[in-house]
Amino acid sequence: INVISSRGSVENLYWLSQGKIQLCMAQSDTVYNAYNGLGLFKEKISNIRAIASLYTEAVHILIRNPLLIKKIGDFKGKRISIGPEGSGTESNATAILEAAGITPNEIQLLHLTFEDSIKAINEGKADIVFFTSGYPSDAVKVITQNNTAYFFEPNEILQRLIDIYPFFIITTIPSGTYKHQDEDITTIGVTAVLVGRSDLNNQLVYNLIKSIFSNTSKGMDINLNSAFKGVSIPIHSGANQFYVENGLYRKEIYRKILNYVLAALLIALLAIIIMKFKRIKIFLEKREFARVVVFLLSIWIFGSITLYYAEHKINENYSSLFLAFWSGLINWISFGQKEPYSVIGRTTATIMMILGIGGIAWLTGQVASFLIHRKLMGGKRKMEKIKDHHVIVNWNEKGPGIIEQLHHPVLKSKRPIIIVSESQVVLPETDAKGDYKHEYEGTYTVIGNPASEATLRRANVPYAKSVIILADDKQRTELSAGGVLSQSQIGKVVDSKSIMIILNIKKVCHKMKEEMKEEIKIPSIIVEILDPSNVKLTEYTGELGNGNMKVVSSSSLGMNLLAQAAICPQMVDIYNDLLTFGEDSNEIYKSEVPKEVIDIGMTRNEFFKWLLDLRDEDINVTPIGIMRDGNIRLNSKYIHLDELKTGDFFFSISYAENHLIEIHKRAKGLKRE
Repeated sequence: INVISSRGSVENLYWLSQGKIQLCMAQSDTVYNAYNGLGLFKEKISNIRAIASLYTEAVHILIRNPLLIKKIGDFKGKRISIGPEGSGTESNATAILEAAGITPNEIQLLHLTFEDSIKAINEGKADIVFFTSGYPSDAVKVITQNNTAYFFEPNEILQRLIDIYPFFIITTIPSGTYKHQDEDITTIGVTAVLVGRSDLNNQLVYNLIKSIFSNTSKGMDINLNSAFKGVSIPIHSGANQFYVENGLYRKEIYRKILNYVLAALLIALLAIIIMKFKRIKIFLEKREFARVVVFLLSIWIFGSITLYYAEHKINENYSSLFLAFWSGLINWISFGQKEPYSVIGRTTATIMMILGIGGIAWLTGQVASFLIHRKLMGGKRKMEKIKDHHVIVNWNEKGPGIIEQLHHPVLKSKRPIIIVSESQVVLPETDAKGDYKHEYEGTYTVIGNPASEATLRRANVPYAKSVIILADDKQRTELSAGGVLSQSQIGKVVDSKSIMIILNIKKVCHKMKEEMKEEIKIPSIIVEILDPSNVKLTEYTGELGNGNMKVVSSSSLGMNLLAQAAICPQMVDIYNDLLTFGEDSNEIYKSEVPKEVIDIGMTRNEFFKWLLDLRDEDINVTPIGIMRDGNIRLNSKYIHLDELKTGDFFFSISYAENHLIEIHKRAKGLKRE
């Protein structure tokens, strides 16, 4: 290759068209003007072809210190050096000034060479100078060395320039490229394009372009992926063959397909949201953590889409939807790393940052709340996932004993227990022998007002197996401290809180049924009442007749037990045996009548006889009654001929729950004789 010196891009392209040279380097804007007969080119030069875009030349705009210019409109009335006549720098400077609406009459134009521009700005004879060159530029180094001038960024007209002149690109001069340059500089750039005559031998061009992209040095901004960057004229056939073989066009197609696929997915997501809006709304109303995540995702998705449409023409970081999502995320997390150039883009990025800070603070609060909650709940599982569990509302000295009974080893099913209390409940960790009490595993605490709807929701009460409401020991102690109220008055006050809790349980279950659009039944409620006169009122607040509400009055039970014991002293032993779980004690169990028993039309007497016959096979279950429609019938003579029905339950006395499980297994082989 023989290298010939010229005065620049314009002369190069004229020589190329006249056949004086076969190859030349030229700025992308000058190439565009030559091919289309614009600017300094009176006629179209149609016999030129682009071979490759090699590197970027940035338009350096420098303002003389200490002149203060904040916007491009302030250029009016200033002395501006735009390079020699016919140079690429002049073409770029003119385009920028025209895009800003500044006419030659409003400024003093100076057509100076690079060397003369340096001298003029140092001597204060020029206010603004334009340099178009690769960076770092030796001429710019001289000016910035002694802090004679500072960089100006034409951000306000970047979008307009790209729309008017397709050969322009947005480029960034990295911080530290020049002395006293502490930040990245965003400016307009043009690419240095290798151009050849259209009749140049295809194989020669193919070999040339292959050699270029096979031997690029690390220090040069030459990359196969940017071979079309800023190119706005046809590609030479020989170069085109190389690009096809290396899949450059295929990558462009894949990029477009990825854009379409991503857009289709977003449309599908929007359609699903519209169709499932009510269900999604209900879901989000219940789960605040999910609301935070959706909020943050929405900021990212809609912000990135807006950034794509605002920036894709002028900013490579947002040139595709995929890149826009990635760059939007990076810019969001570390503001300024993928900086937008347009006003809309920068506004969007700022809004994303502000909303993101709020969202992150919200998310941090939720995570902290979750971790605290896990600590209070024993650190094992979220309460929202706990269902078919026992809930103990309020706390007193009976609590530990109730937990030990509900988690006794003799019970086959060990359900989770949630304690709802206004203060932290301290459970004993060891028994009398000093061994860890496994009965307390799977027991969690929800701190809050037990009569509050929000607290009951946190304990997932609508999905509980049963709710035990104890008399509030803390409230009873506080009321007794003054010595003003009698025990009866204290009992009435404590009982009123228990009644309020019952009403709120019903309210929460009803609301959850409406929100979830599913069948939610009120769990079994067992409430401890101190004042016997409140028993009837408490029953009235519950659901009478369906077995969901049972009132326990310690004074009433105690009185009845005393009367029974007076007639039959051994009654105390029987009650103690039945009311405690143990390896050597009997318990009363409730179980659903097996489906197979109902299908063959067994009566109560037949079913009970079958159960008693199983005792010969060491299945020790003694039936004592049937429950139908919430009514319990023990030893009733009026039901012996009735056929059992779906929904019937039977009560029995047994040593262990596994005997009842065995009954259901045996029932599978029953047939009517």
